Amino acid sequence: MVGERALERPAGTDVAAALLDEYLELKEKLGPLEKRLDEVRDRLRDLVTEHGHFIDEVRGVAVRVEPRFRREYDADRLTTAFPRLAACVKPSVDVAQLEACLRAGMVTETELEREGVLTRSLHSRALIVKPLGQRQVGTGLARR
Repeated sequence: MVGERALERPAGTDVAAALLDEYLELKEKLGPLEKRLDEVRDRLRDLVTEHGHFIDEVRGVAVRVEPRFRREYDADRLTTAFPRLAACVKPSVDVAQLEACLRAGMVTETELEREGVLTRSLHSRALIVKPLGQRQVGTGLARR
């Protein structure tokens, strides 16, 4: 019997099925919790944005909002001012490629700013919940 069963299924199928079952079960349980965590984080971030940072000494954390900026480039001005960077420009600027050019020293951020091709726009505000001192606080709230 055992030999026939082994021929019907490849080795590890039972383990794979068990892991898949556990994965799907956990995902079903965590989905609503992740949604609630996102909602609470967003509300807390809005509160801190409106009323300022605070320190909770009981929990040993400092709560603040950190702005996150995204670089944007004017593609036309970039290629006009720096023709050697034309390979970095597609229908829009390939930021990853341009940052590689910056790292390689082909151009500096100061040069880009001087020519008006570098701008920064607010991408998001990250909620930062930082432990005070040595006490560790496990949070996933610093995302986004």
